[in-house]
Amino acid sequence: MTGPDKQLAALRAEIDAVDSRLHDLLMRRTDLAVQVGEVKARVQPLGGTPADGSKFIRPAREALILRRLVGRHQGKLPKAVIVRMWREMISALLQVEGPFVVAVQAPKGDTALWDLARDHYGSRVRITPVAGSGDVLNAVARGKATVGILPMPRLGERSPWWPQLLAKDESVPHVMGRLPFGDIGNVRDAKAEAMVIGRAPNEPTGDDRSWVVLSLNKPRSRRAILAAAKALQPDAHLCLDRTSKSREWLLDVAGFASEVEGAIAALGEALGAEARVLGSYAVPLPAAALANDSSH
Repeated sequence: MTGPDKQLAALRAEIDAVDSRLHDLLMRRTDLAVQVGEVKARVQPLGGTPADGSKFIRPAREALILRRLVGRHQGKLPKAVIVRMWREMISALLQVEGPFVVAVQAPKGDTALWDLARDHYGSRVRITPVAGSGDVLNAVARGKATVGILPMPRLGERSPWWPQLLAKDESVPHVMGRLPFGDIGNVRDAKAEAMVIGRAPNEPTGDDRSWVVLSLNKPRSRRAILAAAKALQPDAHLCLDRTSKSREWLLDVAGFASEVEGAIAALGEALGAEARVLGSYAVPLPAAALANDSSH
C-alpha cells in the first residue's frame, strides 16, 4: 500500500469512527426527546390526533436552537446545510412525541409551498396538499392538521386568507412562523415565501415580528395608514389592505405580540381603529447569518 493509500485508509477509518459517535449521539438525542415527551405528558396528556400536536411543538425553541448553531458554526460545511440537517432531525423527533400533520396550500401543478413545507418539516412528516387557503384554515381549525402553510399575502388579492384569522373562536389558528426560515435551498420557486399558522402558543425568541390588523371606523388612505405605522415603528411594513376600499389593513411590525400590544393599541386609537394581533413569528435567518466565514 502506497503512502497516499495508507493516508486515505486512515482518514476513512477516522470518518467511520466519527460517524459511529454521531450516530450514538443521535440515538441519545432521540432518547432525550422521548423523555421530554413523557414529562410534558404528566402536565398535559398529549393525545393521539394532529390537533394534539399543538401541545408539544415549540417553534420558538426550534428557532433558538438553529440560531445558536449557526452562530457557533465554523468550517467549510455550509451553514445552510446545518439548518437543513437539524430541521430534518427536529421534525423527525416531533413525530416521536406524537402525531404531526402539515396542511399546505398546493393547487394542482403548484409546488412552491409544498417544497417549503418539505424543507422545513422534513421528508418523513405527513404533508397534506389542499387546493385553497380555506381548506388549510379548516384543516387546522378542525384538528386535522397541526400546522398550515399559506402563501405570503400579495397586493391585489380578491379574497386574501388573513382576514379569516379575525374570527373570535378558540379553534381559529394564529400566525406562528414564516418560511423559509433558512436558505431557500432547491425550492423550485426561488421567490417563494409562506406563513405558518397553528394553534400552539407563541413564545418570544428575542427577534420576532408580529402581524397586526387595523379595522378602521372609516376609510383612510394608504399614505395615512403607512405614516401612522412608521411613526410607531420605522421598519413597520404595510402589507396590504383587504380590498381597494377596505377598512381592514394588515401590518407587519417588529416585536413579539405581548411587547407591541401597548403601541398597537395607541396606533389604533390614533387612527380610530380596532387593532388586533394575529400572531408572531421568529425572524428567519438572514443571508448574512448563513454566509460561511472563509477565514475558518
